[in-house]
Amino acid sequence: MNTVLIIVIVVVLVAGAASAGYFLIQPAKNSSMNVTNNTTANDTAVNNTTSNASSSSGNQQQNQTDQNRGLISAAEAQAIANNYLNSHSKYVNFDAGVASLHGTVYFVPMVINNDNAQSAKGTVVGNVKIDGNNGAVLGIQTWDIETNAEINEPP
Repeated sequence: MNTVLIIVIVVVLVAGAASAGYFLIQPAKNSSMNVTNNTTANDTAVNNTTSNASSSSGNQQQNQTDQNRGLISAAEAQAIANNYLNSHSKYVNFDAGVASLHGTVYFVPMVINNDNAQSAKGTVVGNVKIDGNNGAVLGIQTWDIETNAEINEPP
């Protein structure tokens, strides 16, 4: 009887360890909409059609507030960042994500747009910084892979 109990416990432990290992090696997926700005331009269109009903008035109010302060809108910042990324050959694997305003600077996520890049499609690898006052590209913000230190590159 003790032998059977020990065998059952060992089997349960091995199965638990195997399932935990399986889940740990799986890539992380973002199943929530726009929580981490981990979206591509195409995903944004899908997300906008599903979430615009609830956030449309909030976005309009935010854009009106930004325009009252003399700032460009988040959509304009995203378009400027997308044009910037498309006009530089070293950024061809990136799309502009949803812009977020920090002070007077928009941070627009650089999102990987294909499966041939080093990181997974949809991964945010940096930000394009856009001046909210005049729409000028201030540069690119990325992070060192080993130290996670911020790297700021001029435009």
